[in-house]
Amino acid sequence: MMDHRGTLDIWLVVLLGVAAGQLVKLLLYSVPRRRLQLAVLGQSAGLPSLHATVGGSLVTLCILRLGWRAPETSLAIMFAVITVFDAVRVRSAAQHQRRVMHDLVLLAPDVKPWRRQVAGYLDMLAHTPAHVAGGLIWGFLFAMAVGTI
Repeated sequence: MMDHRGTLDIWLVVLLGVAAGQLVKLLLYSVPRRRLQLAVLGQSAGLPSLHATVGGSLVTLCILRLGWRAPETSLAIMFAVITVFDAVRVRSAAQHQRRVMHDLVLLAPDVKPWRRQVAGYLDMLAHTPAHVAGGLIWGFLFAMAVGTI
């Protein structure tokens, strides 16, 4: 078992990895547009995925500090698998549903009052498999770099 201080250290590294990932996301979305995109700092979707970053760094830190056989590592792996599955499948289904709704409203007669409101619901920063893979890799690399200090 791990003492209380070790748990705080793990979560501190995870939170630092998330913050650093959000800064990377800010750069990735701001540089091509040549304008600061501060809204991405509050979004979990996009590259790197915040969900996958947490899962990837947590699993990596548990393996590094506790080993493969620790119950905490098994729990972290289960958490990461469920989170990644949810991020890819549920978010992509919700994105598809929003696009269908958007198309239906645009095809309906007298859509002008609804057009702007429905367009606001179409969030283009949904999770994609590439975003999730990027988050897992980011979490792994960050935990390897910072978690071993």
